[in-house]
Amino acid sequence: MGEFSRRMQQALDAVRAMSPEHQDLLAAELIEHARLLAQPPAKLSVEERAELEAGLAAARRGEFASEADVNAMYLRHGLPLG
Repeated sequence: MGEFSRRMQQALDAVRAMSPEHQDLLAAELIEHARLLAQPPAKLSVEERAELEAGLAAARRGEFASEADVNAMYLRHGLPLG
């Protein structure tokens, strides 16, 4: 593999200054992210792709969910309102 990128080296330098407990927390996160990045991308169904494209088109038009819509979704899924 060789040398780390400059940005990775900066991150490692910052981690070296942390407590061992914080280093272990970050190491666990990094390992999980590396595992996820190594997986092939998810395959979307035709319906999922159409839904995604419709959402992206709405975002490009500046159409976003209202606060009431977001709160309703949270309630439907049993999540606390923020």
